[in-house]
Amino acid sequence: MKAIFRTILILMLFTASVTIFCQESEKPNWLVLSQNMVKMSEVGKINKMIDSISAPILNKRCDEGMLSGWGQFNHAWGDEWNVNFWYVTKDQESFGKFWTEFVKRVQDQHPGSFSSIVKHFQAHKDNMYVIRNQYSATPNSGN
Repeated sequence: MKAIFRTILILMLFTASVTIFCQESEKPNWLVLSQNMVKMSEVGKINKMIDSISAPILNKRCDEGMLSGWGQFNHAWGDEWNVNFWYVTKDQESFGKFWTEFVKRVQDQHPGSFSSIVKHFQAHKDNMYVIRNQYSATPNSGN
């Protein structure tokens, strides 16, 4: 678990330079993509743990305004990065505050569960991005 936090900290420091290139008048959204390798035979178990432990806390963080959004997507076809998440916050600092509070709440409400989930992650990587453009089709657009 220390390795995960250390990795996130290093990535956050590394990507801090991105803000130098953004104009001060811009208020970009910060997208964090977390990819994890899980044995295919354990994906269902991890999904149940995420649904019952993490999802309610993440939803509450959205309702409280600490997250703009989050989601989980699993491998359907492709490579071994099969249990993945995205988080959207206002900026990098907001993500750091969110992540600290999220881990604390998981540990407080479900002691030991955070380490129970991440022990199934054979490998883990995070990427952080600034969302420059996005567009969603309207619900009745036929897509």
